[in-house]
Amino acid sequence: MLFGGGTNDRYFRAFDAATGALLWQQRTSSGVIGVPTTYEVDGVQYVAVLSGWGVDAEREQVLLNTKIPQPVSVPQGGVLWAFARW
Repeated sequence: MLFGGGTNDRYFRAFDAATGALLWQQRTSSGVIGVPTTYEVDGVQYVAVLSGWGVDAEREQVLLNTKIPQPVSVPQGGVLWAFARW
């Protein structure tokens, strides 16, 4: 399984490593900017990622918005999202 974000649609996604098929997605409060990490606590596997569009990403979005017909608004944030696998 592979995890990824980094898009202005605010989704954090899981993909099948062999096929590339989308397995799961969750919309976050802002653009996903962090590198996903996994950890285990008491036998439960977690994946965590930082969501928080701002600074460089925000400047890039402003530039992109001058080039596209429908500007995109991405809320700023600063939230650590953690998901458990059960």
